[in-house]
Amino acid sequence: MRFRYIDLLTAIVLLAAAFERLSPAQTQAEAPLQILNPHYVTMNESIVVNAPVDKVWARVGSFCDITEWMNSPEWEDCKYLQGDGGPGTARSIVNEVLVGQTQYSYTYAQPPRKDTPYNLAHGTLAGEAVTPTTTRLTYTMLRDDSILADDAARRRDEEARRARVSEWLKNMKVLAERGKLPPKPAGSLRPPITTPLLNPNPHYASLPMSIVVDAPVDKVWARVGKYCDIGEWGFRSCNLISGKEGEIGAVRTIGHSIIVGQTRYSYTYTQPLRATGPYPMYHGALEARPLGSDRTTLYYTLVWDSSTQPDDASRQKQIETYRLLFEKMLRNMKKLAEGGTLTPEDKQAPVEF
Repeated sequence: MRFRYIDLLTAIVLLAAAFERLSPAQTQAEAPLQILNPHYVTMNESIVVNAPVDKVWARVGSFCDITEWMNSPEWEDCKYLQGDGGPGTARSIVNEVLVGQTQYSYTYAQPPRKDTPYNLAHGTLAGEAVTPTTTRLTYTMLRDDSILADDAARRRDEEARRARVSEWLKNMKVLAERGKLPPKPAGSLRPPITTPLLNPNPHYASLPMSIVVDAPVDKVWARVGKYCDIGEWGFRSCNLISGKEGEIGAVRTIGHSIIVGQTRYSYTYTQPLRATGPYPMYHGALEARPLGSDRTTLYYTLVWDSSTQPDDASRQKQIETYRLLFEKMLRNMKKLAEGGTLTPEDKQAPVEF
């Protein structure tokens, strides 16, 4: 095995070229976005539940609990098409994929479909302890509403989604407080989606990584958890293209990545669909979780569709190379969060050729 050391930004360019079978020159001139002028909007609703957060999450926080708390005749019972409920799991409800997960939250994505404008639909369900005996459940949706006809259509879309989410949260509250929902109302199943997926046979891979930091969670997150802090611990530069720091929907220069999910000490991001080329539906999630009062575990998890790779050997090499790169980033974050300074060597990444 042979290695040479290059800066992390160059590493990502070369990795993209190798994994998607493009030349490095081609990656310098990326294909245009499928939707040239996206307009990312978010909607969120919350409710307070009279139960501790661990009990609430155990009752309503599994990825396939959705059909119980939707309580709708439009959907058959949820089942897993791939995975076991962790990152990379696909469920039967609109083929949604779990792309980010913390102790008390998950973020899902709807995959793109062939010859269809991709609205980048994502949702996040999160539980947060308000007191030892009460929990706030929050449901957040993000999507690109620029594909809708006009402002009136956008308002109708938001109002309809807000009404559905409010009803779902009320149902979750009933269940988490040990109540029972009424029987499903009469109705018919929603017609199946007949438009094929963009990647017809997706195979979602996940790569969980972690490191322990000798500092409390609030100080760790303040030091390395801002969306463009990657410009220090991972890349040479990062700027926001649109949105604000700490907001779902914010877009940064690196990969045109968008925040699609967020909790107090985590964020999940993805990259948009482009007009041409393979789309691996790449997602990354960074979380800081307290480990006692003065230590923190940083988790970095990647999820992507590895069906764009030609064979198992290529898929395995992709996993190993991602691990080399992102574990180096975690070590950089640890060093910074513990009060250290990065050296030029810290800003280099070992990449296999």
